[in-house]
Amino acid sequence: MKNLTREITLEGTFNFRELGGYETTDGKHVKSGVLYRSGNLSRLTERDLDVIKELGIKNICDLRDNDEVSKHPDPDIDGVKWNHISMIDDEGVVKQPGEIDQFVGKLINSKPGELLLNLNREMVANTSGFERVFRVILNDPGEPMLFHCMAGKDRTGAVAALILSALGVSRELIEKDYLYTNESFDEIQKGFYEIGYTMPDFIDKEIVKAMYEARLDYIRAFFEEVEKKYGSVESYLLNGIGLTEQDLNTLRSHLLV
Repeated sequence: MKNLTREITLEGTFNFRELGGYETTDGKHVKSGVLYRSGNLSRLTERDLDVIKELGIKNICDLRDNDEVSKHPDPDIDGVKWNHISMIDDEGVVKQPGEIDQFVGKLINSKPGELLLNLNREMVANTSGFERVFRVILNDPGEPMLFHCMAGKDRTGAVAALILSALGVSRELIEKDYLYTNESFDEIQKGFYEIGYTMPDFIDKEIVKAMYEARLDYIRAFFEEVEKKYGSVESYLLNGIGLTEQDLNTLRSHLLV
C-alpha cells in the first residue's frame, strides 16, 4: 500500500497524504499533486504552512461542524480559499474520538464501533454537503485541493471514497485507502491528546480503540447505505448529489492521466 500512497509528514497535523497514483478500472491513474486529505489543521506550524504553499493547494474543504471549527480553527493561509462544508449536522451523533467525553451515556450503552457505523450511514443523507465538495473541485478543476476533518478518517474517508468512485477507482483500492489511516493510529491519538481531549478511564478500551481505528465495516456501512437508498454509487452521484454526466467527465479529464 505504501507504494500507492504518498504521505507528507507535517509537524502540526497527521494522516496527511495525497490520492494520486491510484489506478482506475480502465487503466488510467489519479493525477498526482492534486487531491490531498488530512486530519485537524489547527496546529500547523510556519514550516507546515510553507509546505502547503509549495504544494500549490488552492482550496481547503473543512468538513467539520461549527463547534469543532470554533474550538480548533484552521489557520488563514495566503492564496488558499477556506470552504466550510459540514458533513454531519446532527448534534447527537458522535463524530470523532475527541467527543467521547460528551457522549458517555451513548458509549456505555453501545458496542465497539457501533457509533461510527451510525455516523457513516448518517452521512449519506447529506447530499448537499457532498455536492459542495464536488463543486469546489469543479470550479477549479485540476487545481490542488485539500479536504479534512478532525482525525482525517470518517468524514474525510467518505469524501475520498466518493471522489475515487467518481474517477473509476475500484472498491478494493478505495477500501485500502480508507484503511491506510491506521498507519497514523499513534499520531492521531497523540494529536487529540495535545489539543486537550482525554478519555474517561471507565470507558471500555475497546470502544475507545474502535473510535480511533479505520475499520472496513465503517466504510462498507457508508457504501451499503448508498446502495440501499440509491441502488448504486453512480446513481447516488447523479440522482442524490446532483452531478451531471458532464460533471463526471470534467472530473475525469482533469484528475486522471
